Amino acid sequence: MADKYDQIKSALKEPALNAKMFSCRFGLEAKKHRVLTNGRASRYPYPANLRTRQYNIYLNSGFTDDMIDFETPPVVGSKRAVIHLKMLEQIMIAHLHSDERLWPLSMAPAPLYQNDLDYLTTAFTRPWDQENHDYLGKKYGIAKEIMGDVHVNFGLDDDLIAQLYQRFYQDEYPSAVDFRNHLYFKLAQTYYLYQWLFTYLFGASPVTEDMPESFPDNLELPVRSIRASEFGDDNIASELVTYNSLEEHVDQLQSFMDDGTFYSLKEFFGPVRLRRHNQDMRDLKDSLAKGINYLEFRNFDLDPLSRTGISDDTLNFLELLLLDALVSPLPDNLAERLAAARKLNNEVALQKPKDETDWMKDAATALIDELQKFVEDFNAPREYRLALTFAKRRVEDPALTISGQLADRIENGNLLSFGLKIANDRYTNNISYQHPLQAISKECSDDVQQLLRAAIELGVEFELGTDQVTLHVGDHQETYNAQASLDLGKGAREFVLKTFSEAVRFQEVQE
Repeated sequence: MADKYDQIKSALKEPALNAKMFSCRFGLEAKKHRVLTNGRASRYPYPANLRTRQYNIYLNSGFTDDMIDFETPPVVGSKRAVIHLKMLEQIMIAHLHSDERLWPLSMAPAPLYQNDLDYLTTAFTRPWDQENHDYLGKKYGIAKEIMGDVHVNFGLDDDLIAQLYQRFYQDEYPSAVDFRNHLYFKLAQTYYLYQWLFTYLFGASPVTEDMPESFPDNLELPVRSIRASEFGDDNIASELVTYNSLEEHVDQLQSFMDDGTFYSLKEFFGPVRLRRHNQDMRDLKDSLAKGINYLEFRNFDLDPLSRTGISDDTLNFLELLLLDALVSPLPDNLAERLAAARKLNNEVALQKPKDETDWMKDAATALIDELQKFVEDFNAPREYRLALTFAKRRVEDPALTISGQLADRIENGNLLSFGLKIANDRYTNNISYQHPLQAISKECSDDVQQLLRAAIELGVEFELGTDQVTLHVGDHQETYNAQASLDLGKGAREFVLKTFSEAVRFQEVQE
């Protein structure tokens, strides 16, 4: 096997394959509360011009109507993914009332916990998903269901996977699909082994005031990440799913769905899920038969120090770990290491924000050294080197981690003042932007930005290319030069509705 990995390393240094290796796709899903300027939950209806939640794949609401779900399309590179998230957030902020803000932290502000939980239990106006909402609320409780977060969807270049199979793995796996499934699961296992390090570096939910009974009374705050701990976004202890092997993982998950333990794959709250676009959420084996094509990482708190809740550096560090797994074997004592990994993650999550044990520092330093060698061996672009530098500094000084910095902002046991200042500043910045979509103002004309903005509001799918923008509804597709001047005399929304008559139905009020 060592010889095979040496051969793979040599192949990945070939210019064509090297470029494909650093062409991974990212899609981001962020969940944030709409709050009032006093920290209470917003009771305003979901924005009227965005009432397309049954259709809109970019802007939606979550477990409660006050939670906004942002979902970007998959794009190559972390920078492009974050840019797309910035676009969605600017659009949503433009639809908020003057006394509404987007809360930048995973744990809701203290006033919301103290005053609004009863209201939020029933503040839900998506009747097509009512059954699932009620089921989750009853089983897990409102406090767990309203935690904000970022999910990172990650996919390798398809041609890279095909080349690896054809050149190195045909004798080991009976089909390209089988190889693809096992490869993605190997990446999932690698992440699981190092989940604790991501919690250390990027954990950002140290406190929640006046905690509901969902959390133990003896939990001494602040900690590094409530959400990433066993008291956060996790399944019931008796319903945890193994990562020991692909076969065991799938069999257990499918059994839980078949016997009613889980209502669907969406109820599996493990740190990483196997995903396929448009998959049947109750039949994972069908997804495997067709082939997994991306992973969904669920372990990320909202980062209040980054404008959208997650940074390029975070994504680039994740990507380095996963790419290194392509050329590295899993440990021989894998089952033992996986069992320990969950306990280590919980230990790290419940530490004080500026704590760091010797084992953590030694293990983190060893991994960063390994990733540094990977960067040098494969001549990784500059952004990956920067991501390693950030991670290394945080390992050397836990006060530089996100939770370490937040610990200094806690007042009266909460982050209300800090969170509202961040929320107010971002609201002010967004409504002051000079362009319809500030994040792409250098690459698209204002007309095209207005077109894209209206399309996103209406749930029309879009692709943002190097020098063109494509919109499509079903099989109907229209492409525009990125610098085009358009006749928007009746407004961009009317332009989109006229061009895509199919979108008229998106105007229908769903509530």
